[in-house]
Amino acid sequence: MSSNNNSFNPTQICNDCQNFISNMLSSIPYFVKIVLCSTVILYLFNFIIPYVGLFLADIPYFTVYKIQLWRLITTPFITTSIFSVIFSIFFWYEKASKLEKEIGTIKYMLIFFMNSLFIQILFCTLMLLLSFIIQSQYPMKMKVTPRGIRNEGIWPILLCDITLLCLSNPNENLKFRFFPCTIKAKYYPLILFLIFTIISGFVIDFENLCGIGFGFLYHYFLKNKLQISNNFASKLGNSFLFRWMKNKKGYVHVGGISTFVLQNNLENERNVNINGNQNSNNSNKGYSAFKGKGIAVGGGNNSSAKNESNRGENSGYTNVTVGSTDEINSSDSRIDLNRSSDPKV
Repeated sequence: MSSNNNSFNPTQICNDCQNFISNMLSSIPYFVKIVLCSTVILYLFNFIIPYVGLFLADIPYFTVYKIQLWRLITTPFITTSIFSVIFSIFFWYEKASKLEKEIGTIKYMLIFFMNSLFIQILFCTLMLLLSFIIQSQYPMKMKVTPRGIRNEGIWPILLCDITLLCLSNPNENLKFRFFPCTIKAKYYPLILFLIFTIISGFVIDFENLCGIGFGFLYHYFLKNKLQISNNFASKLGNSFLFRWMKNKKGYVHVGGISTFVLQNNLENERNVNINGNQNSNNSNKGYSAFKGKGIAVGGGNNSSAKNESNRGENSGYTNVTVGSTDEINSSDSRIDLNRSSDPKV
């Protein structure tokens, strides 16, 4: 009696799922992976210990009046809505992975925290002004609700990145998702924010608005002042604070050179040199150098030709230069945050 090869095999399905997740995680660069894992872990922890989100999210009342400045850095990792976790990660990680692979792990990490810092400073400043205008502390404590806190996590940074991408070609016509119309790229972030406001029941999310606002401020006023050079990022990556990251899987060197690409180039160069040695030895066994007299062809003289012949005889291997992506990205150019080869948002 023959067995059915198409029968249901739970073990095989589990192995396939495990391989799929493993391959997906291995394709994600190192810092993006840290952000994704931290977001998911802290979201789950918030169910067990609700005060985790309250302690790490940027609530202007505690940030300004209690001087709890760490909230400016930790707030992107705190998301208290499962929909925010799914959608922010789904829309953010692909573009973030592409950018980290282009400019390097350390440089993208600096840009990520720089954007988060300035967005949250702008948010606290706006809430402080509103509290003075309406003579109430409500804007400073707006994130605290009876059901817990309300924090947007990665969304402000994502909207900032979208704004910078749109402003890199502001007059380009973009097809708006789910709508049969095209709009100018420079208006895309504002229309997107308007749609989010309508969906949320006309509740204005000032933190997301500050993400878009900082994108405009950076593009028009701060671009030349806040750019991070490759040289500075390389020095920081070689410092004792971040040197340990270089051996981590998925780490990308400044300029977009992956650790695995460098290892493969070195391995290929070693193999080619070995093969060159073997080919040179084998060719020397079957043939001998010409001992007679000849005529130099091509404008050279006999002495130079003889020297080149003797040099070839005396060398024990063949020199082969293997091209490396290091040569392409070795310049110390300043990479703009707006650079992207993907015109779609």
